[in-house]
Amino acid sequence: MSEKSKVIKIDGQELAGKAAELREAGITGVIVRLDTLNHTRYHDISEGKSLQTVIDGINGAIDQQLAVRLDVAITEGFNDDEVLDFLQLTLQHRCDIVFLPTIDYGILKEKMPALRKIDGASGEVEMYKYPMAVGRVGFIKD
Repeated sequence: MSEKSKVIKIDGQELAGKAAELREAGITGVIVRLDTLNHTRYHDISEGKSLQTVIDGINGAIDQQLAVRLDVAITEGFNDDEVLDFLQLTLQHRCDIVFLPTIDYGILKEKMPALRKIDGASGEVEMYKYPMAVGRVGFIKD
């Protein structure tokens, strides 16, 4: 997301159905916190809310040509088995997956050996790309 971008953080539950409205308001990108792609886990940590609503919102934002960044906190013993699931999103979807510093990045990078660092300024996030991927993977800089 460039410096001229107008990006907002939004709850994934609120994003569904609002993508066109955000685009019309001049928003160019959204940041959504999403710590699991597992429907049961999401239901449990979100007080019974539906992961599908979030997925629909993300897809709507992508359809509206909004830049999408998913901030993900990987926690050992909770969702550390989903790292490759998040990575797989970047293979088919134009979105950035940014891992928050909740676990040693070395552990995460070991699970993704084919990641290649992207040169250039990216602010607080060090960006990588998987070969043939549409989206990118990022790590918040220390």
